[in-house]
Amino acid sequence: MHSVGIDIGKRQHVAAICRQGERTADKPVLRFSADRAGLADLGRWLSRHGPVERVVMESSGHYWMPLAAALHRARVPVAIVNPVSAKHFGARRLQRIKSDPADARTLAALGMADRPRIREPLAGAEPREAARFAMHLVEEQSRIDNKITRLIELGFPELERAYDDPTCTSALAILRLAPTAQAVARKHVATLADANRGPGHRAVGITKAAQIQALATDTMAPPELAPQIGFEMQLLIAQHDLLERQIAQAEARVAGLLDGELARRLQTIPGVGPAICATLIAEIGDIFRFSDFDQLVAYAGVHPAEKSSGQKGGPETSWQMAKTGNAYVRAALYRMSVVGLQHNPAIKAHYARKRAQGKSKMNALGHCMKKSLAIVWGIWRGDHDFTPEPPSA
Repeated sequence: MHSVGIDIGKRQHVAAICRQGERTADKPVLRFSADRAGLADLGRWLSRHGPVERVVMESSGHYWMPLAAALHRARVPVAIVNPVSAKHFGARRLQRIKSDPADARTLAALGMADRPRIREPLAGAEPREAARFAMHLVEEQSRIDNKITRLIELGFPELERAYDDPTCTSALAILRLAPTAQAVARKHVATLADANRGPGHRAVGITKAAQIQALATDTMAPPELAPQIGFEMQLLIAQHDLLERQIAQAEARVAGLLDGELARRLQTIPGVGPAICATLIAEIGDIFRFSDFDQLVAYAGVHPAEKSSGQKGGPETSWQMAKTGNAYVRAALYRMSVVGLQHNPAIKAHYARKRAQGKSKMNALGHCMKKSLAIVWGIWRGDHDFTPEPPSA
């Protein structure tokens, strides 16, 4: 039984074969197009070489999916491996050449030596794709919110004294009415107090509105930029609102794909909706493959990395989030933390503690992302619903 490695390309793939009992793959390779004609060429090539134990390809990008699914439907055993595993296998073999044929031979040899697990290639692919799309929308909204924050710092910097998060629902309701400090100062307090009123929403209120107007009256914002900032703010808030509606649609789509007790338990965490839940389940996979919490933290990329060139000492220190792990999990944890600041008492208290220690808002939010992951770890492995304090053993 032979092992076949396929290096995936956008328009052309390369296949190599490692014969049973051999450590290295044959030199000759097959180049075939990424279409039906190429699939037929591959089928004829495989039939000439006899029984195939497994076809190995990497899970990088998305070009592997159509070929892997087609081979699976043709009852050809397929093993999908992490690109890092293939890279380390090549390093163990002292592979020095980096080319499509060389990579195909490496995958073929890996299949013969390590015998990676054969599985249905696209099992769970639909909820994973749906969750990733929802998280892409969340990330896009986060980028828009960063742009809104920049405009606030130019057009109404004092707003951050009234709101810890100047892009929260209440703050955005104020900015829809009056996008700059000068515009806020011209509004009646009662008008500002009525902002955000509606079904399921709490109005700003007279006390908060009076505070905001007082801040606007005494602003440092340059009036020269007010017209342009107001124009940009209205367009960016419109983008934020559009993405908010699209996120709701995407989450509804994901919710229809979710099933099982684990999904139900994770959604008992305040701030965890269907998209976040599906992302955590799809990207983490089997949580028991992590022997301890620190391994999961490293996988998600929410562990600290030293930035030695920065300032030393002080409340900020020279540490920042590593961001070397799974970007989809990290996006889910960010969303979970931002929503958790309003609805999750554990996250809200953790954020307050970090701010009291002198951490910046984003630094404290990064700590909340790790705290959110710890909550997920406890509920997933502990087989219980969310409670503000974990149940005693």
